[in-house]
Formats: sequence, structure tokens, C-alpha cells
Amino acid sequence: MKVIIFATLALIGTFQAQTTPVYVGTGADGIYTLELDEETGMLSNRRHVVKGEGMGFQELNKGGDILFSTYKKEGKGAVAAYSIEGGKFTEVSSQTYDGGGLCHVSIDANEKVLFGADYGGGKVVSFPIEGGRIGVVASLMQHKGASVNKQRQERPHAHSIYAGPDNKFAYAPDLGIDQVKFYAFNANGKLTDKGGFKSIPGSGPRHMKFGKDGSHAYVLNELTLTVTGFSRDEKTGILTMKNTVSVLPSGRRSEKMSCSEIRVSQDGKFIYTANRDLTEEGRDSLTVLSVAQDGSLKHLETTPAAVWIPRNINLSPSGHWLLVAGQKSNEVTSHRIDKKTGKISFSGKSAEIPKAMCINFAK
Repeated sequence: MKVIIFATLALIGTFQAQTTPVYVGTGADGIYTLELDEETGMLSNRRHVVKGEGMGFQELNKGGDILFSTYKKEGKGAVAAYSIEGGKFTEVSSQTYDGGGLCHVSIDANEKVLFGADYGGGKVVSFPIEGGRIGVVASLMQHKGASVNKQRQERPHAHSIYAGPDNKFAYAPDLGIDQVKFYAFNANGKLTDKGGFKSIPGSGPRHMKFGKDGSHAYVLNELTLTVTGFSRDEKTGILTMKNTVSVLPSGRRSEKMSCSEIRVSQDGKFIYTANRDLTEEGRDSLTVLSVAQDGSLKHLETTPAAVWIPRNINLSPSGHWLLVAGQKSNEVTSHRIDKKTGKISFSGKSAEIPKAMCINFAK
């Protein structure tokens, strides 16, 4: 009897452990948490853990105990850091900069530098960090120029910034000037302008990710709904354009649509993108691309996103789930991933989150 009881308790413990905490930044009133059931995709136990304005994008440190977030402080653009312990979020520090607000933040591999992108101001910023302590601005770099789309590319619009795989260079896609700006940086957060890499005119680079081994980079182009693959020189950090593929199937209407986020699977074999319908016609979708050995890309499938305006997507640590933040449908949905084929299917599960905009998973 004892053996049966212990076995039953072990099974219960295993089942209970098959949930993953999810952190959701919003364009409404701060940050929420959810629990993802790894078996069913159910999203439950919603909690409002941080109240604040302008908290549409976050990044976790490697240990998962510090969350960095975009922020508005007394009406100014800012960043904030929160410690996470036992499900409780406590503000550790915050810092303002000379700008209206950030749309993206990231940290370098050594967790010494916090980067931010200011879309409206067309500039990027860096701060030194030590644990959860954010220092004063190390660099504020103003982008310059314009491009061919007179409505969207009348001036610079820095949309994101990332440390490269070698942690020596930072890459900042700028939608307004059709470039990925290129910076060297040091441990104090100081940025040095090294030029940039041109995209196809009118494409509007938004976000990017690096391949598994760091020899390739993939840039999501918001305006043309495409992904451009680049080879990356490991010594110099220089990007060379390889190929560009549409995230939509041939013949699919793309007018008044745009892309929002890009992710790469843990094995580097698949790329996922979120595609937004700006007209509320139900064309919001998710796309899967395959990655060949040489880094070239091929369209595999495009499937409904099951939300209105998928602002952000992220892959669960297990690799079995893709979560989607529906900014205008005010929800997060879960989609099951076939890890062999890379393809996805909607679980039918969702959770209400006001103006959901960014998804991270506990580590």
C-alpha cells in the first residue's frame, strides 16, 4: 500500500511540475504572470504583479531572478529592473534617459550592459548594469537618414538592439532608414558607431535573431513582410545579405499587413514570425520558415494566429509551445509545436491580458 501511495504522490508531483511561469508585459497597466500547462497548453492563474506605464517590452537575466523592462517614469522614457522571488516582483532600480520611451530592451551576455531602442526618437541607448542596479546612461546614439516609404520612413525609427554572439558588437535594426546599425561596445556600456548594413529599400527592418552557431543572422522586415538572412563574419561581426523570403504564401494578399516578432527554435532549424492584420479582417497569422545547413530560408507554413494583432511571440523553454500576445484582442494564446516538422497548431486555450505586448518565460 505504501508503495502505491508513494508512486501516486510522485505522479502528482510530476504533473504539478509540468507548468511554466509566463511573464506578460502590456501596453495597459504593467506586467502580468500566467502558468502554462506543458501538457495541454492551458494558461491559468493570472496575476497582476507590477503596475506601471510604458511596460511593453522586457528581458530576463540568465538566472531568471531579474526582469528588465521598458518604463515611463514621471512622463519620461525610462528602464526599470525588478527582482523576482517566490513570485513576488520588487523594483530594484530605474533610470531615465533623454527620450520619450523605449520599445525594446536587451542585455549583453555578461549582463553588464542594458540596451534600449527608442522608435519615436530614432536612437538607441545603453546603460551599465550590475545585478539589478542600472547606472546612468553610458551612450545615447542618434540615427540619421530616411528611406523610400514616405509614410513610415520619413526619419529614423530604431526598433530594437541586440548584442551579437561574440558579445563585442551590437546590432540595431532601424525601420526608418532600412539599415541594421552596427556598434562596438565595452563592459561599461559605451557604444562606438561602426556604420551599418543596408536592407532592401522599403523593407523596414524591425527585429532580428541569430542562428544557433552565430554564423547567421535573420532580420524581420516589418513593411514588406519578409525575413532576410545574413551570413556573419565571426571575427569582424560584419553581416552579408544572403536571401530574403516572404512570410506569406505566394498569392496571399499583404496590403495593410505588417510583421512584429521573430524567433528561432533551440535547434536552429526553424524560424517563427508573427504577422499583423491592420484592417481587422482576420488575416493575423504565424509563419514557420525552415533553415537549411547553409543558413538559407524556405517558407513552410502560415497559420492563423488566433488573436487580433499578434504583437509578440515566444517559444517555451521546452520547445513544445509558442505563445502569442494579442495586443488588440487583449489575450495570450498557446500553440503546440511539432518539434520534428516545426509546424504549429492552435491549442484552443487563451487567457485574458489587457493589451498584451511581450512574453517571457521563467528560467
